[in-house]
Amino acid sequence: MADSKTVRPSGAEHYESFSFNFRLLTVMGVIGMVLVAVLGRTYYLQILQGPAFEKRARMQQQRTVRLEPRRGKIFDRNGRILAVSVPVGSLYTNPSQLKQRKRVAKRLAPILKTSSRKLAAQLKSKAPFLWIKRQLTPQQVQQIQKLEIDGLKFLPEFRRYYPAGELAGALLGFTGVDSQGLGGLEYGYNRWLHGEEVAYVVEKEGMFRTRPEIRDERWEFNQHTLHLTLDSTLQHIAESALRKGVKRVQGKSGVAIVLHAPTGQILAMANYPDFDPNRYRRYDAAQQVNAAITHGYEPGSTFKVITVASALNEGIITPTQEFFCEEGRFQVADRVIRDSRPHGNLEVGQVIQKSSNICAAKIGMEMTPAQFHDYITKFGFGAKTRAGLPGEATGQLLPPEKWTRVDHANLSYGQGILVSPLQVVAAINAIANEGEWRPPYVVEYMEDESGERHTEFFDESGAVLAHFGPKAPRRVIDTSIARILTRFMVSVTERGGTATKVAIPGYKIAGKTGTSQKFDPSLGRYSNTKFWASFVGFAPASQPVFTALVVVKEPPRPNHYGSKAAAPIFREIMQRALLLMDVAPETPPHVVVATPETPAMTVAPATFEAIGMQDLD
Repeated sequence: MADSKTVRPSGAEHYESFSFNFRLLTVMGVIGMVLVAVLGRTYYLQILQGPAFEKRARMQQQRTVRLEPRRGKIFDRNGRILAVSVPVGSLYTNPSQLKQRKRVAKRLAPILKTSSRKLAAQLKSKAPFLWIKRQLTPQQVQQIQKLEIDGLKFLPEFRRYYPAGELAGALLGFTGVDSQGLGGLEYGYNRWLHGEEVAYVVEKEGMFRTRPEIRDERWEFNQHTLHLTLDSTLQHIAESALRKGVKRVQGKSGVAIVLHAPTGQILAMANYPDFDPNRYRRYDAAQQVNAAITHGYEPGSTFKVITVASALNEGIITPTQEFFCEEGRFQVADRVIRDSRPHGNLEVGQVIQKSSNICAAKIGMEMTPAQFHDYITKFGFGAKTRAGLPGEATGQLLPPEKWTRVDHANLSYGQGILVSPLQVVAAINAIANEGEWRPPYVVEYMEDESGERHTEFFDESGAVLAHFGPKAPRRVIDTSIARILTRFMVSVTERGGTATKVAIPGYKIAGKTGTSQKFDPSLGRYSNTKFWASFVGFAPASQPVFTALVVVKEPPRPNHYGSKAAAPIFREIMQRALLLMDVAPETPPHVVVATPETPAMTVAPATFEAIGMQDLD
C-alpha cells in the first residue's frame, strides 16, 4: 500500500500570515483606542476640568471666613475717645470633630451665658464650620481655653467699645456683630468708618487651623477716624442736668442741645432716657433714637420770637407799637385763643416778655400767609438743618395757600407746626448771630490712617458725597432787628418776665419760655393734660458763646410750664458751660455786706462766682 501525503492548498501560508497580522493589528488598534480614550479622559479631567475639581477640593477642605475689620475711632473735640474697636476672640468649631457634644454644651453654657440645651442643639449642625459665639470678652476666652476641649478654635475679630458708656449714646449710635453701623453716626458715616473686610482660610487637617488669606493692602487707607465738635464734659453736664430735671418734674422724656453760637458747632446733644450702646440689645428701639433730630413737637411760645422778628424785619410793626391783648380772650373764626393771664395793651417787647398768645396772633396775622411762610422757611423750619446727622426730620409746615385764619393765628404762637429741637435751637441761634442763620454741624473733619484730614468726599463724577465742618451762613433778618429781639429776650429773664429764675449772676441771659399742648389723635383735638415744656436762649447776651434748648415731654400739672420744667435745666447747663469755658461775666454783680462795725463794702464778684452763690439783691 503506497503512503499517502497531505497536500496543502496553494496560498494557505499566505492566508495564515494575513490572519495573524490582522488579529495583531486589531488588538493593537483596540489597545491604542483605549490608550487614546484614557489619555483623552486624563486630559479632560486634569487640564480642562482641573480648576473646577481643584475648587471642589478646596470647598471640601477649606472655608474662607470673611471678618469685619477694625473700624475707625470717633473722637470728641478734645481728642477723647468716644468709640473704638478692640480685638476680641470669636469661638467656632467643626461639629463633626467634637466628641461628647452634650458634655461640651454643658461646660460652655455657663461661660457663654446661654442654656446648655440650646447650645447642644446648635452643635448638632452638620455644617463643616459653625460659629458658636462671636466677639467674646477676654475673660470668656480665657475660661474656654482652660477647658482644653479639642475642636474648639478662635478667630480674631473686633468689637466696638464705647468707653464713656451712655454718654451721647443716641448721637453715636452702635454697630452690630458684623461691625456694620446700625444707628446714629455709626450708621451715617459707616462707609468711611468701615474698612475692607479681612479674609481667613479655614483648612481641614483632622482639626481646623487658620491662616490669613493674601490680599491687597490698599484696604488700610479706606477706614477713617471721625472727629466731632462734641465736648464730652459739656455733654456730661447736659445729660446729668436733663436726667435730674426731667425726673424732678416727672416728665416722660427730654432733650437738651448746646451750640457754640458763633460757629453752629454742636457741643452737646443729650437725650433722656438715654442708652448704653455697649449693651444696645437691652433697650427698645424707641430709646435708641436721637429725639433731638427725629422727633417733632409743637414749639409753643418759643416760636413767638420768629413771629415778632419776621414782622419787625418786614417793617409791618415797630418795636414800640402797642397791641391790645383782649384781656385774655380772643375769638378767631370759630376758635377762642386764650392767654395764661389777662393783659390789656402791650408793646411788642412786652408781648415776648409776658408771652401773650393773643398779641402774638395779632402780630402774625399782620403779615400775609406768603410773607410769614417765607420767613419761617428762612429760619430753617420745614427743611433739614444739614447738620450731618442721619435720620434728621424735616418737620411739618403747611403751604401758605392752605392756611385758614385759625392756622395763621395758631402758627404765630407755635401751634399747628411740627419742628425738631435742632431746628428750634438753630433758628434762635440766628438771633444770637445778629440775623445770620448758621447751619449746625457735629463732624469737624475725617482723618485717614496717613494722618491727612478731609472736609469733603467726592464720587467718581465729582459730585460731593459729604461735607464736614462749617457751612456758609445766610442772612435771615437785619442786624438791627436781631439786636432788638435780643433785648426783648433778655427782658424774659429779668423782673417782670416769665423766666426770672433763669438769671445767672454776672451774665445777661436772652431766652424764651415755651408751653404747648400736645395733639391727641385719639381725641381728635389738643389735650388738656399733655404738654411740651421748653426753654431756649443764649448767653452772654451781648456776645453769645452758647445757644441752648431744653425740651421736656409731658410734665404733669402744675409743672407743665416751660418756666418750671425746662428753664431750671437750661440754667444749670448754661451756668456750668460758662464756667467750663471761662466766659468772663458781662456785668459783675456787686454784693453789699453791712455790719455794725464797718461801713458798707463791695465784695469782688468773682468770689461769689467761684462758689456758685447768687446775687443777694
